[in-house]
Order: sequence, then C-alpha cells, then structure tokens
Amino acid sequence: MLINTAVLGPVEVDREDIFHLPDGLYGFDYFGNYALVKEKQDDVTLMWLQAVDANVPCFVVFDPFEIIDGFDPIVEHSDLKFLGCESAEDLLFLVIAVVPEDIKDITVNLKSPVVANRKNRRARQVILANRDYPVKFPLFQEEQGEAQGQ
Repeated sequence: MLINTAVLGPVEVDREDIFHLPDGLYGFDYFGNYALVKEKQDDVTLMWLQAVDANVPCFVVFDPFEIIDGFDPIVEHSDLKFLGCESAEDLLFLVIAVVPEDIKDITVNLKSPVVANRKNRRARQVILANRDYPVKFPLFQEEQGEAQGQ
C-alpha cells in the first residue's frame, strides 16, 4: 500500500505494518490507522508511526527493548483483552519520542507506549501499570552520565 509520509514522501508499506487504533493516540483520536514505517541507515533502523490517511501526524518511535536496559512493561488485563491477546509476549511495544532542536535532548514516553497485537494488528496507547516509568525519559541520559563521570 502506498502512503504519503511527512518525512519520507510517498512510501510503500506492507499490510503487516499497518495497525488499527480504534481509540487513536492521545490527542489524536480522530486518526485510527497508522503504518509503522522503517528506514535502515547504517546499522540503525529509524521508525515512524505514520497516519495512513494523512501525512500528519507522524511520530518518531523506538522499540523500548532496544534502547532501555531491563524494560519490563506491565500491561493491564483490560488492555490485553482489548488487544485480543492473552499475554504481553504477543505484543509489539513502541515508545513515542519528542525530538527537540538539539537531538541530545530527545525524550521518549515510557509510561504510555503504543502497544500492538502482532497477529491482528489491533493497537492502543496504554498507561503501563509500572510506577517507575516516566513520560519524559531522556534517551541519552546514560551516555551523558558516563561522560560526566569520567
């Protein structure tokens, strides 16, 4: 399927990369279908969650398991039921990034990831039951701390 993206222009996406969010995303509840658009650059995969029916909104997203050591989300039973799955093992988790002018200040929302059932492609932005995950987690926090400690 060909979609128009805010970042990459027209892009062909596979049906498996389109997710239906009946509730939309927080603040964007009028858009219900999003495509996960991936672009490989060197050894890093960049990802965007792109509205299918318009070129905006478009969100930079990350797989939290690839960027946060020990990420262990607790998904409420009601959310699992809504997504049509029995356990979190069948789910894809994506955290939305806020990308300011200075890329070193990028943050991700660990508290409210987009969670998708890989099998039926139904998704929802959820509030995790974990109390310790912040809404604005600095992505480069560890590197900054290591640099300051030297």
